[in-house]
Amino acid sequence: MEVVQVQPRDSYLHYVYVPIKNTAIIWSFTTKRNNIQFGVYKRHGQEPLPSSSEILFRAQAHRQGSLPAGELLNAQGSIHSANSSAPNRPRAKSVASTKLREQGLTEIVPIQQTNSSQAKVEGSLVVTEPGNYVLVFDNTFSRNTPKLLTLSVTLSETPSGGLNNDSLGSGNDSSTVINGSSANQYELTGWLLKKRRKKMQGWAKRWFRLSASGVLSYSTSPTGVPRGFIQIRISTITNQPKSRALHIDSGTMIYHLKALTPEDHEVWTKHLKKHRASGLETEVESFEEWRHKRQSRHVSAIAKEKAKVDVSRGLQGSQYVKEKMQSLDQWIKEQKNQFGDKQPDWMGRLVQLTEDLEVAIDRQDQQWHVIQETVIQADPFGLNRTSGTSTPLSTIADTNNDNVDASSPINGMACLRRTGTLLSHNSSFSEEFYDAEDVELSPSEEDNDGDGDVHLEEPADTTDDDEEEEEEEEEELVPEHQAEDFGSERQLVTKDWTQQWLDCPQRRHRLPSPAVGDVGSALSVFRKNVGKDLSTIAMPVSMNEPLNMLQKACEELEYSELLDKACTLTTPMERLMYTTIFAITSYTSSQYRTGRKPFNPMMTETYENIRPDKGFRFIAEKVSHNPLIIAAHAESKNYKYWQCTKIKSKFWGKSMEFMTEGVFHVNLTGHDDHFTYAKPSSWMRNMIAGEKYLEHAGEMKVMNHTTGEYAIVTFKEGTGGGLFGAPTNRNDIVATFYSAPGTKVRRIVGKWSDKLAEEVDMNKRQLSVLWTANTPGVEDHAKYYGFTRFCMELNEITDIEKDKLPITDTRYRPDQHLYELGNVDEADTEKQRIEQKQRDRRKDFELKGISWEPRWFKLQEDPYNDPGFVSPDSTVGQSWVFDDQYWTARESGKWPQDLFELW
Repeated sequence: MEVVQVQPRDSYLHYVYVPIKNTAIIWSFTTKRNNIQFGVYKRHGQEPLPSSSEILFRAQAHRQGSLPAGELLNAQGSIHSANSSAPNRPRAKSVASTKLREQGLTEIVPIQQTNSSQAKVEGSLVVTEPGNYVLVFDNTFSRNTPKLLTLSVTLSETPSGGLNNDSLGSGNDSSTVINGSSANQYELTGWLLKKRRKKMQGWAKRWFRLSASGVLSYSTSPTGVPRGFIQIRISTITNQPKSRALHIDSGTMIYHLKALTPEDHEVWTKHLKKHRASGLETEVESFEEWRHKRQSRHVSAIAKEKAKVDVSRGLQGSQYVKEKMQSLDQWIKEQKNQFGDKQPDWMGRLVQLTEDLEVAIDRQDQQWHVIQETVIQADPFGLNRTSGTSTPLSTIADTNNDNVDASSPINGMACLRRTGTLLSHNSSFSEEFYDAEDVELSPSEEDNDGDGDVHLEEPADTTDDDEEEEEEEEEELVPEHQAEDFGSERQLVTKDWTQQWLDCPQRRHRLPSPAVGDVGSALSVFRKNVGKDLSTIAMPVSMNEPLNMLQKACEELEYSELLDKACTLTTPMERLMYTTIFAITSYTSSQYRTGRKPFNPMMTETYENIRPDKGFRFIAEKVSHNPLIIAAHAESKNYKYWQCTKIKSKFWGKSMEFMTEGVFHVNLTGHDDHFTYAKPSSWMRNMIAGEKYLEHAGEMKVMNHTTGEYAIVTFKEGTGGGLFGAPTNRNDIVATFYSAPGTKVRRIVGKWSDKLAEEVDMNKRQLSVLWTANTPGVEDHAKYYGFTRFCMELNEITDIEKDKLPITDTRYRPDQHLYELGNVDEADTEKQRIEQKQRDRRKDFELKGISWEPRWFKLQEDPYNDPGFVSPDSTVGQSWVFDDQYWTARESGKWPQDLFELW
């Protein structure tokens, strides 16, 4: 028997290889307290892949007729329990089934509900061809409840072989036990340190098991119930021998592990490498075969669709010319009537030319219709036919450019470009098991997890960071000590500087060029830098979007009207609510953008944005090169907003993590409030296979240091469909508001991508909508990097900026400008030139003993920031704060003479 804990919003896939046809897969399972869904799928390819666990092979005298009684499959493949007369209640179609089919698995038994908690579910399936089969135990429908699954799987009509109990190494002082006998279920067991999900929670000591089939699982003790499972064969592993670390990325979850000794690390690395290599070529071959078939369908469909659109446009063109000819003919008749018998000579020639042109148009129209019939007959996929009838091609042109469905073959081109890269990614084993170059990480990067400071959870403690069956107990948070208002010595802006621009300039509503560049080409760069901070790595320009990190900081003010609203409110709690909503909306535009990163700013690069229509002016500067830190400041007659943030991104093999460390500040005019907040990490999931999606997960605390009131914003992980693709229910947040003594007083719920509403009097059934997201405001925004209207305006030079900007402003950056125009090769050449120029300048500074300092921001003590933010040796918090000199220089037009020529 195998015992597995299937986490909520997840599925457990049990792989079984059947060597010969007419073999029966026999299973029995139960779950404790709650039911689970079950189905059977077949994986492409007949070469053996490792099973999820050792299988009991037992000989039977008879074939299917003598299979054990119990739950059997009928002709339709449904499940009926012999121990329960109650039929299964209908359920919505499993999300997991859709994701499994997208991954190329064939449905044998549909996923459906079982009564596994009430009686043992027993069943069998006689397979007609050998191959790899997958038993799916689906728990994606459950939001919070894990299922404790007890499972047994056997194959009939094969040589018998026993399954011995696994030795857990009792009485052995070694932390790792290698089982020498191949009959043992686990070939390697032992203690490893597992990093917790939340920051600053250190490492927990966990008992890990590596089965002979290559499945890695763990529990809190040698006899504990397994909690998490990762198929090593399909995961990406990063090895860092110096720190004894192993990072295992399955695409949907990441295990950060550390061996207790170098010897243990060497043993685990050896066995993981072996399983990562085994069966990989077979998997890649079958996966590529399926991908190529899918590609061929997309390519053919796209070609057909393009041909139809071209024909449609031709027909529309002919119709347009016909209408104009009719108008011309009508005008000629009017002229004939006006001149009567005294018609000029040119009138006769015009009539003859008109008649000849009409004949030519009729012939062209006939040719277009012949081409149309040819295209329709060559449409094997029925893309333009419904119930045997043809849809007029003229309707395609009306919808082709604006609202093509995301699943259509045209939008499928994006997926097609990705799959081409994915095939090359899986080309060799060496690209899936990385011996990463060891890097000395700062304490903040490892959450103070150095060998001398590792926080271990005792094995007896059964609490686990992955256990989610119960709601986490609310922390009794006490108000932070009120510190002197950081930066309060400078009063908020009272001068209405917006009067300088009474007429707001007209701004563009789309970029000069649609999205260009092959994002997938950067994956080879990622693979060489797994686990490193990518902000320090030179990337190809095709990986970027035509926006800079400094401009991204300004994008957070897209919904600045929320701060204007907060300034007008009378109670501190209401002001806290709208300031919190503003902090949440900084994520809104990210829902449209996946797979690309902004340009990394150069040393002393600046960016300004003056928006009379929104009532603010903004300035940002890169203030530190390594680590990359940007400082930004915005001011309005209603508020002051500033941030000093350290930006990092790390690639873990199949997922990318984006980290924004640092504190955001807001002061409201006419009030003593000082708000601060810090952001949780964001994750780009399924970067190698499956549907890519962006997820923000964790907590954000928004604090009013004047009153002691605060809000805890929880960004929830997606649910329903998170197995291989994007969750169907995602982007949910809950913001709970507390009084100074720590009493819950208000709550906001909703989606950061759509709308947020307050629960009136904390009643979940009565909601009052406080904010609704704007539409992107751009036609075909997906073709333009997913930019919103506000984002498209960020890199534009209007009359406000013309001849007013310093030479360091991002808008003058040539590589970004060329890339925005769609000139990828020229942009890449310029990017390399600019980066080399920066490297040369830094070397020159080092030789001359000159230290580089920011121009417009000064380093000051910040009681709200982490002491190690700027330097690990610092004992007090510090941040770069705006010194107010930029706008003075701008108004006078006298910029400092020693500004660097960055470009």
